[in-house]
Formats: sequence, structure tokens, C-alpha cells
Amino acid sequence: MLQTAEPRESVESRPQVRLSGRHPGARRRAGRLADLVVRAVPTLCLSLAVAVVITMGVELVHVQTDTWLEPMERVRTWQTDLLALQLIVVWAVVGLVQAVVGRLWVAAVVVGTLAAVIAFADYQKMLARNEPLYPTDLEHLRDAPLLLEGLGINPALVLAGLIVLAAGVVAAALRARRRRGRRPWSERRAETLARVVGGAVAAAVLAGAVTFNEDGNPLRALWDRGEATWARWNQVENYAENGFVSGVLYNMPGTAMETPAGYSAARMAEIGEKYAAVAAETNAGRTGALTDTNVLVILSESLTDPTRLRGLEVEEDPIPFIHSLMERTTSGTMLSSDYGGGTANVEFEVLTGMSLDHFRPQMHTPYQMLVPFQERFPSFLRSVGAAHEAIAIHPYQHNFYRRDDVYATLGFTRAAFERDMVGTEPVENNPFISDAVTFDRVLGELRTSEDPMFVNVVTMQNHRPYAGKYADPIGVDGAMSFFERRNVEQYLRGLRYSDEALEHLVGDLEALDERTIVLYYGDHFPAIWSEQVKAANGGQGMYQTPWLVWANFDTEQVDAGAELLGPNHLMNQVLTAADAPVTPYAALLAAIAEEVPAAERGIMLDPDGRAVTETDLSPRARELLADYRLVQYDLAVGERYALEAMLDAPPG
Repeated sequence: MLQTAEPRESVESRPQVRLSGRHPGARRRAGRLADLVVRAVPTLCLSLAVAVVITMGVELVHVQTDTWLEPMERVRTWQTDLLALQLIVVWAVVGLVQAVVGRLWVAAVVVGTLAAVIAFADYQKMLARNEPLYPTDLEHLRDAPLLLEGLGINPALVLAGLIVLAAGVVAAALRARRRRGRRPWSERRAETLARVVGGAVAAAVLAGAVTFNEDGNPLRALWDRGEATWARWNQVENYAENGFVSGVLYNMPGTAMETPAGYSAARMAEIGEKYAAVAAETNAGRTGALTDTNVLVILSESLTDPTRLRGLEVEEDPIPFIHSLMERTTSGTMLSSDYGGGTANVEFEVLTGMSLDHFRPQMHTPYQMLVPFQERFPSFLRSVGAAHEAIAIHPYQHNFYRRDDVYATLGFTRAAFERDMVGTEPVENNPFISDAVTFDRVLGELRTSEDPMFVNVVTMQNHRPYAGKYADPIGVDGAMSFFERRNVEQYLRGLRYSDEALEHLVGDLEALDERTIVLYYGDHFPAIWSEQVKAANGGQGMYQTPWLVWANFDTEQVDAGAELLGPNHLMNQVLTAADAPVTPYAALLAAIAEEVPAAERGIMLDPDGRAVTETDLSPRARELLADYRLVQYDLAVGERYALEAMLDAPPG
């Protein structure tokens, strides 16, 4: 009976298999899938834990630089929904690396190390410039030696440490692989499938992160639904209020400038005609010209006037010759867009007449994010330098801020960098090429050229670091630490050397038998000042640098008409001092300078230097700004309908 019952039970069970549609192979595959899911859960939990540690670590480092709240007070203001969203992005990074390398611990080491480097860089940048780390700062990796030396860190030691770390990770991974041995194909196939699926999901999340600022981005929608409080022109506040990862996403590259209302070919033609009439009226009263005149535009690295700072006393005036020139030339004070850096942004505004204030906040550095991607980019060379041989001189690396590409795009026919300089003797222990050597190169170009020249110069002598450069620093008295005082005193001596170099240049130009006019200006304060000095000088005091226009022929000393001028208005001062004709574009800038002479990163000033908002402005001023935005959009990212009408050189 038992022998006959067992077969019947087996036979009866077979229809059940067919009825359920389950083949034994399918059951095995389902079992393996279930086993894979069960085994994946601990790995997912561990990777989430890694992401939590990394996210919190980066955020906790960033809050140490908060200028409004104590670190723990800031932590208590964190929004859990935004923190969770940031965690998802970091988790996706961990997941993608894990999918590629196949080991969670390797992914943890790689992403953890990367996060530590990012947190350190952000911390140092906040200390130096009160500015958080941006995605576009990756461009500066090729300039890492200069940046590390500026922090007093030996680049060779950092490189050696990274090599040792990488070698250790590779060796450990190979050893772990040998110890695990060869696994069955079914296990390897299941793991590969899990890695592919996990990697695809992580890549999709990160694709949304990279395109965060594109219209319709789903990640951006989640952040906005999570009540992120974006501060358009205050990235320090953005990072503080929404978190470091949120701040990084908000600053992902996107469209350079929003399309102004009413932009069209017809509207740009109207604007061209409008300011052509204004230019014609201005030019009717001008008798000078720059067609046979050398034009030198000199950006002096970190040139400032420390004698203007409150809470600071210096033993001697570091720039006496510059002060004497300013007393007898068209001169004034510029409102810089940055503190502690941003030289390329100031240079961009001077050469193009464009305002960073009109770009989207994610457009941090046009030299890196906008200009190199165009065949030609409009600049004053089209008008002021139209009849000139145009060259650029920068005694540093050719790829710093992509200047090798940028200068050609702006219209310069040649550029000379550190590799092209002759006689590169530094001043004392200063590692950078001196202003004196740089100016010798300028004079050599002027003397050998048969045509008038437009020469753009960006010096390097007073670039950080400052410690140990000079044997005779200029003493200073004020509230600062020993290290801050040491850097300030060295910096002041460097200014004195720059002042002497300018004096020699002016003397040589006076003896030159060629009409030459010079725009000389500083770009920003160096990031060496104590919190007490910065506080004593208010919000704008550490953003003011001197400028002057000098010529070896008679020029009119003209009142700039404003306490502070933006960099975009400096080239107009050259035209005014030389009594030279203006283009419609220059006429537009001159009209704006009468109403809003400076506007940098959300700060708008009236002619008396008072901060104003656009609603405070007169109807005329608002109309001028609207025209300016249309013209800048057209020239920078639009169709350039008005390029010829606005920028072509005027007659004379």
C-alpha cells in the first residue's frame, strides 16, 4: 500500500505544477532572486550608513565656517527633508562607485576620501574668501600646486599621500579578491545584475544632479517642494540655509543668462538706433581719438589702498607714487566683485563692459564657463582696439582661468605667458615674476611694433602666499594675530615694489615717442585681513580698489562722478580722459554710470555710494538697466543682432 500510495501522490502533484505555470527551473530562478534580494538588503543598509556618515561629515565641517550662527545652532536649523534629499544624492555617488568597483568598502574609501578633500577645500575657501566651494572650482585642480602652496602645504607631500592611499586600496582589493576565490557562475551573474541595476539607478539620480538647473529637472522640483530657501546672490547663505550638497547642486552650470522680456531682432535694432543717437551727441563735442594711440590696460594683482582702511595704521605709505598720480589724473575707487580672488571676473568686466550682476548666479567665472565655448566674444577690442595690434601679457601659466583660449576669443592676436617671458628674476624671495620685469616686456612690445598697440596686462607679483618674501616688511599696527600681521607686512612691502615699478614705467613712457594712455587698476583685496579689520570696514570696505588713467600726452582730469565705479565702467574712463569718441555701447554704459555706477553680485549703488534696490531707481534708470540687460544678453548668449550697431568703432 505504501509503495502504491507514493506514486499516486507524486502524480497528483504534477498537475499542480502545470496549473501554477511554474517550471522547476523557474522556481530555482525565483529562489535565487529572492536570495539575492535578501543578501542585498544588508549591503544597501551598509551603503546607506556610509552615505549618512559622509553627508553629515561634510555638512558638519561646513558649519564650522558659519558667520551667523554657532555650529550646533546651525545644526538645529537643518530641515530634515532637505537633509534626506542631500543624503540620497550622496548615496547615489556611493552606489555608483560600488557598482563600478564591486566592493562597498572600496567605494566607502574612495568616496570618503573625495568627501574629505572637498570638505577641506570648502573650509579653506570659506576662510580665505568667505565663499563656498563651487562645482566649477574643479577647473582649478590643474592649478592645485599654486593653491596648496598658498596654504603653506607642500604639493609633493599631498601627491605622495594620494599615491600611497591609492596603492593601498588596490592592494587590499586584490588580496580580498584572492581570498574569496572563484564563486559559482550563478552567484556572479546575480551580483553583476545587481550592480548593473544599482549603478543605473545611481547614474539616473546623478544625471538629475548634474542638470539641476535645467528647466523641468525632477530633482530641483523635489528641492523646491522641500521648501529650499534659495538666496540668488548670496551663496554663503544658500549653503548655510539649505546645506552644502544643496548649495553645490544650486551652483551646477546652467544657462548663462535668462532671456530678458521683449528680446527680438526688432527690439535690438531700436536699441542700436537709440544709443547711436546718444553716441553721436557725445561725439559732437569730442576732439580726441585713440586710433594712433597705444592703450595699456594694467590689472595689478591684489592692488589696494591699505591707508584707507579703518582700524589699521601703517608705518609708511606703500603706494606714494600711485597716490600722487591719482591726485592729478582721472582716478577713483572701484567696487570689486570679489574678496581674496576672482581676478578673472574683474578682468572680464573691464574688457567686455558686461556686468556679472546680469548673469545667473551660477555663472561664477565667464572665463571658464562662457567665453571659451564661443568662436568670438565681444569686447572693447572691437572698438577701442580696432586699429591696434592687440596682445595680452600675463606672467603666469597659460591655462590659468583658460586665458590661452580666452584671449584669442576676445580678439587678442597674441598672448605672452610665463613660458614666454625673458629675464624672469623675482624680487627678493618672491617666486612670481615681478611687475618690473612684466613692464619691461610691455615696453619691449611698444618699441618694436610699427602699429599702435592695445596691451592687456595682468601682473602676478602680489599674488599669495606672502610669508617670507621680503627682508624689510612694512610695519603695521592693528587688531590681528601674529600670522596675520606677518602676511600683511609682507604684502605691504610688495605693494611698495609695485608702486616703484609703475613709477619706472611712467618715466619710460614719458620718454617714448608714441602717444600712450594707461588704465591702471587693482582687482581685489588679498584674503589676509583679520576679522576685526574686516568688521571695522563694513560690507563694502574690503571690496574697494584704486584705479587711474594716465597718459604721456595732455588729458583732461575728469571727475568720475561717483564714489565707486564697477569694473565694467573703467574703459569708458579712458575714452573720457582722452576726449575720444564713443560707440553706442559705451554711450549706454556712460548713461548707466550716471544712475547705477556699480552693481556687483546683487549689490547696487547710486552715485553717492549708497546701496539701493531696483525699485528705488528712477524710471529712467530702470529703463537703462532694461536696455543694458537686453544688450548684454544679445552679445553674450543671444543672436548678436546688435553687435555691429553697438560695438563698431566710431569715426575719428
